[in-house]
Amino acid sequence: MMRKISLKTKKLAAAVSVVVALALVLLLAVFGGDFLGTYSNEVFLVCVLIVLLPSAVLDYLHHKWMSAIENQMPMLVRGVSEAQETGLTIVKALEKVVQNKLVDHPLADEVHKLTVQMSWGTSFEDALVNFKERIGSPIVNRFCALVLEASKAGGTIKKVFTATSEFMEEMNEMDKETSAQMMPYVIVIYAAFAVFIATAAILVQSFFSPLEGAPMLMSEVTVGGVDVFKDFFYKNMLVSAVTGGLMAGKLGERRVAGGLKHAIVLSLVGYVVFLILIPPNWVVVA
Repeated sequence: MMRKISLKTKKLAAAVSVVVALALVLLLAVFGGDFLGTYSNEVFLVCVLIVLLPSAVLDYLHHKWMSAIENQMPMLVRGVSEAQETGLTIVKALEKVVQNKLVDHPLADEVHKLTVQMSWGTSFEDALVNFKERIGSPIVNRFCALVLEASKAGGTIKKVFTATSEFMEEMNEMDKETSAQMMPYVIVIYAAFAVFIATAAILVQSFFSPLEGAPMLMSEVTVGGVDVFKDFFYKNMLVSAVTGGLMAGKLGERRVAGGLKHAIVLSLVGYVVFLILIPPNWVVVA
């Protein structure tokens, strides 16, 4: 399902998620102090998921909608340019592109709104400005700016459509190439996270656990305190998962919000691996 998610909706979802997570911690602190102390890492993980998951879902839906429009924009521009070569007006050319199914949902829906506004008497410039504001894509913004400037300068809009179609196709190709080139850096972040998990597991299993209860080798703070190190590694792992995931989104998609899904994946995978290799304190107690 592809749909536009407004910025207001995203901010509201993020705010509600944070409030719910804080309310959960406060309730557990007041009515379940022992539970919170025993399962602090699990509560931390649940709070991270509560905060990240709604925003990640909304961002995914919106980005999918935006990508579908941007990928079809060159075809729309080319179709309008070819239709105008036959002598059709800009309104008829846009309608023909939709009727011939050269573009699909969701761009077809936005083009239909554009033609409806012009058929009701809205000027082409005003309708195009509304089209640009509804979508809010950098690619669409650049296209609309070119067409509007050509219209204001008294130029032939048909020529602008012809030249812009090739430009937009090149921009799409450059964007795909950039994403492919940045993919190794995303893999490096995942690899670094895997190295951290492996290092933590080795330290706990091969170093701290054998030394537990040895007062001559460990200080009073760490005598019998392997649980403290487990706690430290669990929380550090979750923080690393969130920050690393956001960094992966910034590198891979040039958007911090694009890293929300990476943060969720890293958090869940990290916790499951830790659960197997470094059982949490409550498993040991049980």
